[in-house]
Amino acid sequence: MNTLTLKKLSLVAACVGAGLAFSSAAHALPTLDPLNIGGTPSGSGAGLAGTWYKVDNTAHFSNYSYTETDPTSSRYGQTDAIKNFSWGSGIWAATDIADMAAGNNPYVTSTASTLGAVSYSNNIYNNTVSSGGYGNPWAPDYNRTLTPIVGGANSCSVSTETTTACAGEQNYAAIFTGYIYVATAGVYDFGVFADDGFLFNLLGANSTSLAMAHNSVVGSPGRDMYSLANENGSTGVNLGMGYYGIDLSYFNREEAGVIDLGWRGPGATAWSVIDNNVLYNNVPEPSSIALIGMGLLGLWGSRKSRRSAHRAAV
Repeated sequence: MNTLTLKKLSLVAACVGAGLAFSSAAHALPTLDPLNIGGTPSGSGAGLAGTWYKVDNTAHFSNYSYTETDPTSSRYGQTDAIKNFSWGSGIWAATDIADMAAGNNPYVTSTASTLGAVSYSNNIYNNTVSSGGYGNPWAPDYNRTLTPIVGGANSCSVSTETTTACAGEQNYAAIFTGYIYVATAGVYDFGVFADDGFLFNLLGANSTSLAMAHNSVVGSPGRDMYSLANENGSTGVNLGMGYYGIDLSYFNREEAGVIDLGWRGPGATAWSVIDNNVLYNNVPEPSSIALIGMGLLGLWGSRKSRRSAHRAAV
């Protein structure tokens, strides 16, 4: 989480590509057709492929556009890349991740890789009971897989987060890519539980996709849960049987960090983390499709919001 007083930022989810039409009527159900990459899987999946990046906490590199609204500041009213403000170090937006993935961020200090379900958190989150104060839509809590980029288990918590020993818990990002297999056609919803920010895309046939995002720390509610259906103005998404692409970028700036990717299937009322057995980092006939991947980051415009007082709660 960030150290600013947080105010919810509403982002309009983007629809990428041709052929996906949305009705203006309330609760319209968008439809995605599966990618044409084969039939029933021959075996269980192993999870999405994840690439993790840790950056220097003191480095200034974010190009997120910000307007200073503090009347006591010498830069009051000025709009600039947030890296050019004295306090603007570290990651400020999910759109900062593109340069990390492209090798254009010289402040990346380490990388790591994972393969599995997307359910990770840092030590500060896992060790702080109050971390669940915002409400996690799916259980269990406080025992997620440790984000690999922060190192091994340690005693860092909200009470010790500012110590030198806990510096590695901050300013890291990840990109998850792969496929999900839908065995039963019907109405689904996908959810992301994140602290601090993310960009998510579910990819279907004919270059269609559905997306949701919480891009920036600025104006952020911090830890929150987002629904693909809600962010697209519907009550669900019609999916046929088959494979769909998943592209998820995520970052944590400071304090507690957590990311979960879950779903609700036809007729389900409860959320659950998506199991490894339906997630694939590759599938048969991979040449027949291509994930949009990090190119999607360019479609998300940054929004200006105000910087305010420090937040006390994790």
